[in-house]
Amino acid sequence: MNLSNEKDVSLQSGKKFRLVVKSAEEAVRVIRDKLGERAKVLSVRQVGGEGLKRFISSPKLEVIAEVVPENMENTPVEEVEQRVDAVGQLEPIIATDSTASVDINENVDIVLEQSSNDKSKDFNHQEVSKILTKAGFDTILLDEIKSWTNWNKIKDLPLSDVLKQVTVELSDRFRALNSIPTSNKVALIGPPGVGKTTTLCKFIAHEVFMNKKVPSILKVENGIPNPDDALRVFCDVVGVTLHRESNSLPEPSDVNPLYLDFPGLSLLDLDDWGQAKETLDNLDVDTRVLILNSAYDRDVAFKAMRAARQLGATHLALTHFDEISNSTKLWPIILKTDLSLLCVCHGQNVTGDFSTNVLNQLISKTFPEELYSKGFSTYRRVN
Repeated sequence: MNLSNEKDVSLQSGKKFRLVVKSAEEAVRVIRDKLGERAKVLSVRQVGGEGLKRFISSPKLEVIAEVVPENMENTPVEEVEQRVDAVGQLEPIIATDSTASVDINENVDIVLEQSSNDKSKDFNHQEVSKILTKAGFDTILLDEIKSWTNWNKIKDLPLSDVLKQVTVELSDRFRALNSIPTSNKVALIGPPGVGKTTTLCKFIAHEVFMNKKVPSILKVENGIPNPDDALRVFCDVVGVTLHRESNSLPEPSDVNPLYLDFPGLSLLDLDDWGQAKETLDNLDVDTRVLILNSAYDRDVAFKAMRAARQLGATHLALTHFDEISNSTKLWPIILKTDLSLLCVCHGQNVTGDFSTNVLNQLISKTFPEELYSKGFSTYRRVN
């Protein structure tokens, strides 16, 4: 029905309308003229023609607006212009509650089509899942989120609120994980190529430069060659003693911690992990850190964690964090582990790119960067 002809029927509270206009100024004028002062802007996005038309016609703006009840505070229609400015190149702003399917012709006549609440909720649910999946959100994590008892409430929220609520829920679950303090004897263990030596150098640099401690390093072979050329050079630079024999070690303390560097342990030979456990037990090492490559395939990561249980691992350190597009793949692994998260490492810089604030690192990379940044700006709800 055309609003210009049947205002009294179509301007009921809660109705939503889709306008396609040439500019923000035209949108403001049309909303004022046809929807009145109780109109609330829900979204603005650029739309183009279909087929060959998109090459010969100028892009237009699609504006979703709603008529709010008289006792509710409305959003000034001038915000259309502000929101257009906010999106820069007029990237999409997703409507926060698409309860009506609406169409419009190029002459800005507005037509309203009714739809049920059940249909709108299902659409929003599918839209949120589709957006997250398309943006690179891990499907296994998404399935796990859908199993949450409060998902039925979360899924019907605007996208920006969905992102916020998922962030809150994941943070709460992370904080509920096992947290174990480290001792003054710390062993770094993992498969070959995960970055154990680089991580060890980051630990040592952190202890020396940030904590003002004087650590020692024990290079353990355990029947597997474990060369120390690069590590020895690093130790000379930072003034740390590298030991090859356990009988020459100074007594570890909080000020003089001991770090043990093991050779890479094969995931195909659990006997190597069992022998490492015996060595750790004999040296009374309580803190046993599994070094895990964040870019690992999920199955390989789980295999490494199962192997780590063979030697009584207590902590988990994530390396190569800069090589993953987002951290959603890691959440199902982390939430199922009984290991205490110790740190996140980026890159090959042996004196930096190291953070003990694991939750902050995970959350900042949970949603793909584009989606996460827009979730709290472009994909925002207009109150």
